Amino acid sequence: MRKRYWIRSGKYGLFLVLLFFGLYGLMRVFGSAVSWEAILSSDRWWKFALAVVGFALVYPFVGYVRRRLTFRASERVEEVERVMGMCGFRRVDPEVHGDNEMVFEAEGVMKRASLMWEDRIVITTDREGASWIEGQRKEAVRAAYRMGTFIA
Repeated sequence: MRKRYWIRSGKYGLFLVLLFFGLYGLMRVFGSAVSWEAILSSDRWWKFALAVVGFALVYPFVGYVRRRLTFRASERVEEVERVMGMCGFRRVDPEVHGDNEMVFEAEGVMKRASLMWEDRIVITTDREGASWIEGQRKEAVRAAYRMGTFIA
């Protein structure tokens, strides 16, 4: 999770900048936005840049999670794959990773884009038999909840 911190932070910062320019463009079309000269001549632009950098640096810490599952995932592989399929994810390279590490990616391009291509969810089982789910918070928590409902 920590290995991709700077990549995730950069993607989120870029997303915020694109969102700003998209909203600003819409406001210009409808005639309710101030001019660029007004923005650049005031102290608004550096406050915006500071907010983008701040949010981008914090997002990888709060946007990703590692949670313990209530069952041993390596013993219930088919059920885990079924539940992850219900969540919109498919298993990637099962012959490479084996049953102790299951890697899932979002199925559709639109879902992958909405997750900024940070759509991997990894379910691991350690030596002690504990299973963990790791990935983007919204999707990992949703999948863990469904697994607790349908499997455990």
